[in-house]
Amino acid sequence: LSAVASVVWDLKIGLPNGASQLGQLLIGSGLGCHFNREFFRRAPSFLARTLLGTALTMLIAALAALALSALTQLDLRSLTLGMMPGGIAEMSLTAEVLQLSVPLVTAMQVMRLLFVLFLAEPLYRRWNKRLAD
Repeated sequence: LSAVASVVWDLKIGLPNGASQLGQLLIGSGLGCHFNREFFRRAPSFLARTLLGTALTMLIAALAALALSALTQLDLRSLTLGMMPGGIAEMSLTAEVLQLSVPLVTAMQVMRLLFVLFLAEPLYRRWNKRLAD
């Protein structure tokens, strides 16, 4: 409800100066702690598949954002960021840094998360059922 109100009335709500940069630094540090050189040496094929999957997901998201922008006249950059794979916090911080619509990006990321949570298992079961038949 708050995301809809923020988009409809174009509310300008933001973090205090420097908080966004600190958040990005902490997120990057947290992510970086989980990877080491040995991981990258042992898993080149995994990394290649991950890169390909991410690139395809980003392409599909960009095309969907382009179509939605043409239909709704919403900002293409905000729609693109809202549809991109990534964490809600990271995408919201990125939207703020790029001076895009943070409520729109956050709402779209939450919707994307809900779709994945509620549709992934039924679609997977259906796929497996078709393969078994």
